[in-house]
Amino acid sequence: MRRNLGWILLIPLLAACGTTTTSNGQTAASCVGPHLDDQPRVGGRFGAPPPTVHPGEVLTVYGHWYTSTCNDTGEQDPLQPLPSVRLTLTLPGGDTRRLGRHTPAGPDMGFSVSVRIPARAHNGSATISDDRGGAGRATFKFTIAGH
Repeated sequence: MRRNLGWILLIPLLAACGTTTTSNGQTAASCVGPHLDDQPRVGGRFGAPPPTVHPGEVLTVYGHWYTSTCNDTGEQDPLQPLPSVRLTLTLPGGDTRRLGRHTPAGPDMGFSVSVRIPARAHNGSATISDDRGGAGRATFKFTIAGH
């Protein structure tokens, strides 16, 4: 009996996981937030492993879903872009390069930027980050090798 009581209490708790209810009683979900990667909007793969690039090569980085609109529970609201962001490349060793301001647009409220990896870049982890700050900041990590 005691074991059955545990299951009776656990089943409703498990059923509630993964969704939340808003104050008006509607179900809410989690939208994919703005992110940076090396995958184009068409033909790209979300969550693809980060690349390894060599000094002197060009890396194209894409921003995706820079929007304040969340349509993942069936809505069809028009996408509203977030304000433009400044991107910064941080190289192994801490040197930085400003990559300019980028304004989201298009079907995934995105943008792209081509970055030439400096010929004298050291081996190691590098990042490209936006300037949104806090927990909302998007950062793309990749490796530089072959110097």
